[in-house]
Amino acid sequence: MNSRFLFTRVLLLLVLSMSLPVARAAAPAIPAELQPLLAALKRARYQVKFEKPPLQGAYGLTDSRKRRIWIAPISIELGIVRATLIHEAVHAAQGCPKGRLKPIGWSIDLDNKIEREISGLLYMNYRTVSFEVEREAFSMQSHPRAIPMVIAALDQRCR
Repeated sequence: MNSRFLFTRVLLLLVLSMSLPVARAAAPAIPAELQPLLAALKRARYQVKFEKPPLQGAYGLTDSRKRRIWIAPISIELGIVRATLIHEAVHAAQGCPKGRLKPIGWSIDLDNKIEREISGLLYMNYRTVSFEVEREAFSMQSHPRAIPMVIAALDQRCR
């Protein structure tokens, strides 16, 4: 699927969801597969907030110095909460123990098309100094073993 098409589709869904009356539950329904990751983040002393991040247009945000993660509730509705939480949890692990993001060093083989999409996102939206940590976080978002790998990194790095 073309990234512009996907972005346009997500943007359209976002706009439509804001215009419809939606009953919101007090607590978001987080998939069971993400509960171990949330528990690992808690052990690492990260507070995960399911609320709009304090950065315009972001689905998620990590403040590794204050050990806070924001996950936009719309990411649950759009079905991208797994990717969003994994991305931010990677940043949490990258930020341990001193609050400065440093790559963990995972070597992840990606399809050339996905690698190009990530590179495009990086060049369009991030400062060059952030490329390595963002590339690692984007690469892990859809990795089939991402959750156990990130949990292990959090447990090891965030003591």
